[in-house]
Amino acid sequence: MAAKRVTMAEVAKEAGVSIKTVSNAINGVGNVLPKTQKKVDAAVAKLGYRIDTAARYLKTRKHQNIGLAIGGFDSPFYTQLLEGVIEESTAKGYTVTISTYNQLEGGVEELIREAPYSNADGWIVYASHPLADEGKVLEGEYPIVQCGNYTAFGKADLITLDNRGSFRETTQLLLDRGCTRIAALCAPEGITRDTYHRKDAVRGAAVIDRLEGYIDALRDNGVDVDWSLIPDGRRWTMAGGASAVDDLLGGAGDGGAGGSGDGARPDAILCYNDSAALGALYELQLRGVSVPGDVQVIGFDNIAESQYSSPSLTTVDPMWKDYARMCVTRLIARINGDDSPYATIALHPRLVERDSTKR
Repeated sequence: MAAKRVTMAEVAKEAGVSIKTVSNAINGVGNVLPKTQKKVDAAVAKLGYRIDTAARYLKTRKHQNIGLAIGGFDSPFYTQLLEGVIEESTAKGYTVTISTYNQLEGGVEELIREAPYSNADGWIVYASHPLADEGKVLEGEYPIVQCGNYTAFGKADLITLDNRGSFRETTQLLLDRGCTRIAALCAPEGITRDTYHRKDAVRGAAVIDRLEGYIDALRDNGVDVDWSLIPDGRRWTMAGGASAVDDLLGGAGDGGAGGSGDGARPDAILCYNDSAALGALYELQLRGVSVPGDVQVIGFDNIAESQYSSPSLTTVDPMWKDYARMCVTRLIARINGDDSPYATIALHPRLVERDSTKR
């Protein structure tokens, strides 16, 4: 015999609140006091209450499901974002559908076009490249929140990071600590001394905010930009970071001078992400270069592996939980009918200092 389904009325009786309050608490709507929420949560757990999703959809026309679209799983930071979105969505009574778009012929635009036909009430889309036709695919009433480092053209809420400001501050920190030759492993493919000011003509130019922050700090301190310290044309993976350091050191195997500018080794390396920084650490140590004694290294993303490298990696922490919380909060608001003007929200990361830098 099938077990009897626990009703919302029974949960309300157990918690000592009204059925309406239970409904609001379960669905994350209305103004439910924290202590009341705890009572309802305890009653749900005790009685084993399960939401009847089919009945709820018939009543509300909502699946209580949100989608998360990412390019793939080729970068550890996707996992950070995914975990944050699932945690926040679950807390608000939503399940999460995950989809990747790198394998789609039409890429992220194809996924966005198909999103309204999914069982998700709305989608969080991490755009790994600029949207075509000035984001025309975002036009429509279906709830989409875009995140990442590319513009949403004012056609959707955009959750991003203050990449330029954080890299300016990090570069300034290194300058203040006496570094004079700071390398930047953060130039998109094709960005050079000659193409830097033609951003619209360079593939990937929309993500040069971190490079611009680095250059801002140098110029603020009267330091000339040495483009030999800014290797480009790589994917910022561990292999890419190691390759960049190989170029910076000019192929020298003894950790000596070579490769960059006037022949002097960089005394600090600021990396686009932690994967590149971990590759840089590997190559430096392979050559017998002391970190942080000879060269200081800083990454970006604060992935789990960064605290277990040797030496542990100083990194810029995007605070993924806050980032994910903002994505989920904005999307649920749109799902629930918020028609306020679209906003761009840039969260400011923080530096986490570990053993790859001097203090």
